[in-house]
Amino acid sequence: MEEKEKRLTLWYEETDGKDFPLVGKKNANLGEMIKAGIPVSPGFALTIHANNRFLELTGIKGTIETQIETLGHVTFDTAKHASAIAMELIESAEMPALLEDDILENYDRLCEMSQCPSCPVAVRSSGAVSMPGQMETYLNICGEKDLIAYIRKCWSSAYNTEAIMYRMNKGMPFLFNIGVGIPKMVNSRVSGIIFTINPINGDMSKISIDASYGLGEAVVSGLVTPDTYLVDKVTFELIKLVVGSKEIQCVYREGSSDIVETSVDEEKRVTRCLSPEEVKELARVGKLIEGYYGKAYDIEFGIDGDMEFPHNVIILQVRPESVWSKKEAAPRTERKPDAMSRIVSQLMTGVRLR
Repeated sequence: MEEKEKRLTLWYEETDGKDFPLVGKKNANLGEMIKAGIPVSPGFALTIHANNRFLELTGIKGTIETQIETLGHVTFDTAKHASAIAMELIESAEMPALLEDDILENYDRLCEMSQCPSCPVAVRSSGAVSMPGQMETYLNICGEKDLIAYIRKCWSSAYNTEAIMYRMNKGMPFLFNIGVGIPKMVNSRVSGIIFTINPINGDMSKISIDASYGLGEAVVSGLVTPDTYLVDKVTFELIKLVVGSKEIQCVYREGSSDIVETSVDEEKRVTRCLSPEEVKELARVGKLIEGYYGKAYDIEFGIDGDMEFPHNVIILQVRPESVWSKKEAAPRTERKPDAMSRIVSQLMTGVRLR
């Protein structure tokens, strides 16, 4: 069997958290979640080696590498110039047959598993080094032709001006190969974010769930006021529910690789979007993820409208909670000063003579 390091593609279940140098962190995290029994959407990853083979087989690797030599002192303008050259080279290069055959063989398998011809997928960038928001993810990509085109766009996004400036400022190389994730798109009836703490006050005994209709972009981007469910972490009982206004939802455009915003019916706006069973299942899965990683997490999820409960609960992305977990707990009692501190304090303030 071919060595893992030489594979062009790997299914998520073939990877785990240690494989981030091969497939990037997002892809490796999904593999790790499958290992932990956490429900994720089926899919596969293009390895970082595949990105390198693309540059080699198309003959553009040397040209891109020389851009670092011509950059000189890196400014926004020089980075913008290098970005235009690198992105044009990648997006206009023909996909080598070796790579295209491997990608489409796996895509056909994913379509067959999903019982959906031209199965809609996401094309997600996945770097071995965290570069938050620097590279692109494309949603609802349908059919072989669009899939190949958007994989090239995903690779080229590692060379947008902001990503180049970020790497240069961090002393990272100009040439930067990335992994690409190809998960089946979840046809989200509802989606949102789980916090395994109360994000308002950091209470570790609670789980908070924000949810709204349609794809997750509406909640993640702050386009809507979602429903908020506060749940007890031990009993999974609902403690508090605030029904949000949920005026719009993001949905797939019929028959195309695109997403559009549509209005939500007035009746649905004033109705909670998650059933009691779905709230409990989301809280259970959130607690499972927190327990597996040993810290509070922020988790994106979708409720697939094509599947039955509980198989419709799909985890899309997880990351460590980044606000309350960085705060040091304040001591409940004042610490008694040691002997040296008392002497120094007396020297600084003087000693009262009787």
